[in-house]
Amino acid sequence: MRGTRAWWLLATAIVISVVGTACSGSDGEPGPAAPNSPPAVATAAEPTREAASAVPSALPAESLPPGAVQGLDDYGGDGVLDPTCGTQDFGAGLVLRIPCEITTPNEPENGSRLVQNSLYRLPGSTDIDLTGISGSLLLARDDAGTKVVIVVFNSDNLFATGSDVLGSTDTMDNTIKLINSRFPGGTIQVRGHTDATGSPSANQALSERRAAAARQYLLDHKISATEVTAVGMGSSQPLAEEANSDGSPDPEGQAFNRRVELVLRLPAS
Repeated sequence: MRGTRAWWLLATAIVISVVGTACSGSDGEPGPAAPNSPPAVATAAEPTREAASAVPSALPAESLPPGAVQGLDDYGGDGVLDPTCGTQDFGAGLVLRIPCEITTPNEPENGSRLVQNSLYRLPGSTDIDLTGISGSLLLARDDAGTKVVIVVFNSDNLFATGSDVLGSTDTMDNTIKLINSRFPGGTIQVRGHTDATGSPSANQALSERRAAAARQYLLDHKISATEVTAVGMGSSQPLAEEANSDGSPDPEGQAFNRRVELVLRLPAS
């Protein structure tokens, strides 16, 4: 009897071992479910502590600078939303909130000196690929809190001197691809600018024609936007100083001010 009981226990252990092996992979991972097993149900994973901490936080109200309001964006990437201190009017309806401290400003590559309160001082993007685009990108919010992306092209890369006919269109083509893939469905204001040389009336007219030409190119090449308008600004909104400290002309500053801007107001996400 004792021998029979021992044999029965041994047989039971062998059966359990075989069944366990059949339900496991070679490394102990779960094997395929039995044919009649119900399908597995995916469950949402709990957010990790790292993911939760990646969400930018607002400054406590008592820590805001005088006159500041809570920010909507973390331009510096430090995990804190950057508060804004007032707005600035850049003409033609472009009124933007200005961060109290701009930690990632754009800087001219040609060494030009920005004018005081230049639009170009606004934060730039660090994660948007501008390959094939001869220009820069600025990030902002308008006075209503709408996200604004501004693409700045040097006119000398788009037009011959004094011309309103687009030359090389590589920059425009690559910008259309960028907007359609990353910023579709918003409104676009095309803004033409000149330097301050020449007569104000001639500069104004040239800026209007160039803005209109760029607008038409966007429309003809199926830009993803609900509205595309154009406006000429003449030399009224310079980015950089056009004279050196000794009063002599600064050709680099003049060239920097000859530009076309695309102001994208993005749809609410």
